[in-house]
Amino acid sequence: MKFQRYAVYQLPFENENCRDLSFMSPSEIERISDQFELVAYFDARDLNHVFSISNCCGEDPRLESLIERIQPMHSVSVGDIIHDLESDETWAVGNYGFDLINMKECA
Repeated sequence: MKFQRYAVYQLPFENENCRDLSFMSPSEIERISDQFELVAYFDARDLNHVFSISNCCGEDPRLESLIERIQPMHSVSVGDIIHDLESDETWAVGNYGFDLINMKECA
């Protein structure tokens, strides 16, 4: 099975929007997307696989080899941003699935 490369972006914990991130709509996340920071690259089959790798690597240390960590991160969760580097599409992790967004350039 072919893996693709994904970039994962998260808000820094000290960001004022971090506490409310899981309650934001995709358009609100898109509006503040320039405040996110690149935290890791994942080699995965699809968006669901990125989520699964991130949330299961503690249980299966072999999954860690699929992650290139750039800086400290938490597991991928609602409000985080995943950029598919092959298709150049960017997705916000939603409560049920993923929402396509237009990400602003990060600082």
